[in-house]
Amino acid sequence: MIEQGTHQSTSSSKGAKRLAAFHYRSFTLYWLSQVATNIGSWMQQVATGWLVLQLTNSPAALGFNALLQGLPLIVFGLIGGVIADRFDRYRLMVATGIAQLIPDVTLAVLVWTGHIRPEHVYVYSLTSACLSGVGNPSRQSFVPSLVPRPALLSALALSSMTWQGSALIGPSLAGVALALWGLPANFNINVMSDVVSLVLVLLVRAPRQALEHHVTSGLQGIREGLSYAWHDQRVRVLLSSMAIMTFLARPYTQFMPVFARDVFNVGPPGLGLMLTMPAIGTIAAAFGLALIGPIPLVRTFVLASFALCLTLIAFAITLNFPLALGLLLITGACITTALTTVNTRLQEVLSEPYRGRVMGLFQASNQGSWRLGATPAGLLADVWGAPFAISLGAVLLLGVLGALARSSALWDAEADRSREPTA
Repeated sequence: MIEQGTHQSTSSSKGAKRLAAFHYRSFTLYWLSQVATNIGSWMQQVATGWLVLQLTNSPAALGFNALLQGLPLIVFGLIGGVIADRFDRYRLMVATGIAQLIPDVTLAVLVWTGHIRPEHVYVYSLTSACLSGVGNPSRQSFVPSLVPRPALLSALALSSMTWQGSALIGPSLAGVALALWGLPANFNINVMSDVVSLVLVLLVRAPRQALEHHVTSGLQGIREGLSYAWHDQRVRVLLSSMAIMTFLARPYTQFMPVFARDVFNVGPPGLGLMLTMPAIGTIAAAFGLALIGPIPLVRTFVLASFALCLTLIAFAITLNFPLALGLLLITGACITTALTTVNTRLQEVLSEPYRGRVMGLFQASNQGSWRLGATPAGLLADVWGAPFAISLGAVLLLGVLGALARSSALWDAEADRSREPTA
């Protein structure tokens, strides 16, 4: 068994192996735990999106639900980052995993008993996002401690595929569960997946985390993290570039129920298929990144983001369902490539005492930003339709990327990479 205590001496040999992160038992258990919980979450998301649309008949309601998920991820992400830098990250993961069972069980019971209403879903989204906001920085900061630096790109690529990659299984299982047992089954299975994930996390042999004594307040800790992220140009430009990309491009996922029902007229089975295709692209991109050697991370991010814009525009204007599925596959690959390369570069340049706080900002820029973007996109979709809303976001992002590509600050974020130590 290879663990944190020995991987420094074997980093050169293990880091050179393909899918290097899977050579470390603790990372593999952690990865499996994320796959388990994300499969259940995907099943619930498929059912919830369809449920909200049926209850409200409004794309704006989907956007509002995303807003309730996004705001806590931003606010509590900063708090969670401070906590991740002051307390044991492994224990925080376990604690938030246990706490997440409460809203998941409550929602499952409401759906099972037939008492579910839109406001129940909104409260659930708000509560669950608060827990994710507190816990996700610990998870993001925990991954680099499970593998040596040569295996970091592999670990982060494999980690990035756990959400979209789980959509290969989750939506399909959601369709089967809907057909055999009805809507409540998806929510019940989500609770079961939480339990499986928690058991796997408890099996991880976490490395000992060196904790420093802090005399400053939590608020001062947030200020220090924000100051560090702002004054380190590499961190600032990477976070802001990712936030813009996700705000303008990623809200498309929130409107898949609208496309399934109103554009392609394929119903819940088609919705599950539409959510599965980006997952296939995600897995292909993640495994590709995990297998290859060193790459220019910032350049790859820019190219993937440009390709994402063009693909989303094509998806929004097509009325051909098979073509739309192929475009969604490319979309998933582009998003995963962009996010993984930015995350890897961030993890490389971060100072360890600030890692948790910057990962809180990473969460805000990634998961929070696109949910905020879903709100104006939902309002536009209510008036001019979901295809227009998605196309407009992609066109705006093309303009921003053109400006970023001419900015020296973006390329400076990678310019000194060759001078940094690799282990």
